[in-house]
This record gives sequence, structure tokens and C-alpha cells, in this order.
Amino acid sequence: MYKKLYRIHNKSTNPFYNLALEEYILTTKKNMSFLILWQNNNTVVIGNNQNAWEEVNLDFARKNGISVVRRITGGGAVYHDMNNVNFSFITELDESGGFTINDFVRPVTAALSDMGVPAVADGRNDITVNGLKVSGNAQRISGGRILHHGTLLFKADAQKMSSVLRVRPEKFVSKSTKSVKSRVGSISELIDKKMTVSEFIAALENSFSKDTPTELYELTPDDIAEVERLAAEKYSRPEWTFRAVQPMDIKCSAKYDGGIIDIMLKVENDRVAACRIFGDFMSVDDPSALEEAVAGAEFSPEGIRAALSGLPLNNILGGITGEQFIECIFK
Repeated sequence: MYKKLYRIHNKSTNPFYNLALEEYILTTKKNMSFLILWQNNNTVVIGNNQNAWEEVNLDFARKNGISVVRRITGGGAVYHDMNNVNFSFITELDESGGFTINDFVRPVTAALSDMGVPAVADGRNDITVNGLKVSGNAQRISGGRILHHGTLLFKADAQKMSSVLRVRPEKFVSKSTKSVKSRVGSISELIDKKMTVSEFIAALENSFSKDTPTELYELTPDDIAEVERLAAEKYSRPEWTFRAVQPMDIKCSAKYDGGIIDIMLKVENDRVAACRIFGDFMSVDDPSALEEAVAGAEFSPEGIRAALSGLPLNNILGGITGEQFIECIFK
């Protein structure tokens, strides 16, 4: 899949810096493929399209010193701590065939298999072991490049995870389990031999480099300065994480195979004056183009359908279709 992978040893546990590093590598290091293994200390990372006020128990987060930050990929909220390992693949997008999530998940499941853990890709974006979720994944496309990243729950703090994340009831429709605690697993409990998280990271690196040439990439002082600037000017700012939403007349929600979507509309004189879109759908593009297209449209199924015409909805809404978007509003 890669001719060569450049590995970045990222020792930072600051979530604002770590997410800024991903975006910096994605947008500036052209024609190179990267692997980053990293950790955040006590953080909730929400998806690009999510409403922090609805997804996170912010009072619990504040009282327990848990940071909250928004990432640039879609999907749902996740809890990170020092027993959680995150991986990022950043590479050029193959315009002829593209990449699927499975293309990036495959080396991760292979690495876990090398450790004796029978992991499989499951559902939209999960890696599971014996039905328990041990990883969630998401992607973003920018300038002909793709970022794929995911979590690996080495030793999950299920109690803290279930306390800080507000999981919506729709998540459990057609599921046999009813809580975060009962749905997640810890990789450390599934490995035959006793292993520290540091040894787990080393085992991942060894497995990833088994079939692909790798080379250590040292960030320059200029690289680090740019990442720190992006962290300060974007990721650490409340305006980015807690996006303000003006009062809306209409709020509609639905759950489809492609995920949960919330659509908020302000309607004036039978036309849409403003639109905001939230959800855990697996987008690879920002929804702002869709929001701008809907704003100004006639408030009718035909008007919204015309506004959607020509937009790359598969990139913006993941597996949610244009007709489902319209159905959500007018059902």
C-alpha cells in the first residue's frame, strides 16, 4: 500500500498539539506517507460534525480535568487517556480507486493478529474482538491527501468513558447491549502475555514495518513552531470546539445505516435562511458546503433536492444519502 512510511515519534500528550500535528502533516508534507503513534492524556475528542454540548458531560469533564477538543474527521466522540494508543496514517489519495477504511484498518488488525488478538473490521468504522469494540476509525480528505486515524483501547477506563460521554439512545437500536461499558473491550486483557502500553506501541511499530519500508522523520524546529501555532490558534480555542449555533426554528434528527444526523434550520418566508448539520456520520469533507447550499433554498423537498444537486454528498455525509437528508427534514 505504501512505498515507504515515515514514522514520527510524537511524545506529546497534549491533545491540541497532537491534532494540530495531524493537520499540519496532512496539508503540508506532500508526496510522502506518514505513520504517527500517539497518546492524549485525559481527553474527549469529538467528531468534526458533532455538537459538544450534546455529546459530552461537560460538568464531569471539568471536575475531572478532562480536556475537550474537536478533530477534523467525522464520526463520534471518543475518550483518550494514557492507556489508549492512537494511530494516524497520512498519505496521497489514489484518485483512480480511492481508499476505503478497510485499506487502513487491515494493517492494524494484522498487527493485533501478530499479538494473538483475533481482531476484525466491523460495521462502519470499528475494530472488534469477539464482538467487543477495541478501536474506532475516521478519515479526512484534503488537497489530494487523506488522513486516516483511529483509537486502540489498550486498557479502557470504561467507568470514566461512560461517565464523560453522552451516548444517544439511537446508538443502541438493534444492538443487544445497552451501555458503553458493556460494548468496549481492553486489548491488554486479550493478549496472552503481560504487556505494558509502551511494549504494545513497540509491537505495533514492528508489525507495521514488517512489510513496508519505514524511516524515522524528525520534525524540524520550523515544523514544531507551525504545529504549536496551529494548536494555539485553532485547536485550543473554544470557538473551534464549542461552535456557537444561532437559534433555529426547526431541529430534526434521524438514524440511518450511515450514522446519526441532526439538521437545524432557520426558515423565513418559506426559504431556508440558515442551516447547521451535526452528527456522527463518517464524512471526509467538511459539511460547510452543504450548509451553504441549503441556506437560501426553497423550504420544500424539491427546493432542498435542487440545492443538493452536484454536491459530493458521499464525502460530506458518508453513508447518508441525499434522499435520507430530505426525509429527515420532511418526514
